[in-house]
Amino acid sequence: MTQPVRPPSDDTTLVKIRGLTTVLNGKTIFNALDLDIPRGKITAIMGPSGTGKTTLLKHITGQMRADAGEIRVNGENVAELSREQLYKMREGIGYLFQNSALLTDFDVFENVAFPLRQHTKLPEVLIRDLVLLKLQAVGLRGAARLTPNELSGGMARRVALARAIVFDPMLILYDEPFVGLDPVALNQVLKLIRTLNQTLGITSVLVAHELAAVQRVADHVFLIANGKVVAQGDPKTIANDGSAWTRQFFGGEADGPVPFQYPAGDLAQALGFAGAAK
Repeated sequence: MTQPVRPPSDDTTLVKIRGLTTVLNGKTIFNALDLDIPRGKITAIMGPSGTGKTTLLKHITGQMRADAGEIRVNGENVAELSREQLYKMREGIGYLFQNSALLTDFDVFENVAFPLRQHTKLPEVLIRDLVLLKLQAVGLRGAARLTPNELSGGMARRVALARAIVFDPMLILYDEPFVGLDPVALNQVLKLIRTLNQTLGITSVLVAHELAAVQRVADHVFLIANGKVVAQGDPKTIANDGSAWTRQFFGGEADGPVPFQYPAGDLAQALGFAGAAK
């Protein structure tokens, strides 16, 4: 029998990360990272490519184990949960994948119904009502019988969002939710994220690169680089905090704290020039 989830130790923080250290293939992804995600807010995680933003989401859901440190979700230490407890925790987490990840052999209705069919024994009439309610929430109840290849990119993202909220989660993780969206679809997704967060009391975490979109929807931004939080703050002002990290990332500079050249040995030696090693 699954143990009941203990009340969180800090009612204002849903996800607490302390000393998170992760090394993959000899590369340090996180180096004693500390980060708090406030309950009921929209938090954006930003940073250069390859800094581990998606990896951080996998740590939060228990898909990956860190080499050191601790992650607590709603007061529970993720690393200490049994498999049954971990699956139970994941039922409270919605995940919007980077490419929407809709099942191409299923129509829209069945894509949203899929988690309910896999993880519950609800009667068909209740599954039908729940799916239609979630599709109504994202404005696509009329598209229930369309297939994924009949959807625009924005519609596919909204179907994926309906699926992510089908269990009424306490936390939604968005992995690059704005990629490939036209301005109309982007506005629709931004409105949905904000509306769902407010009406359902959800905590949202966005991994994104688009500062303009983040500024319109997020309550707080963390900029991650070199395995740590290098800047954080209000999304409307963080780009102007004066640090070299924010200047390079938000200004689009090719070189800076994040070097243009990936670490390598001496070029002349690599090319085999005589005497290069001297």
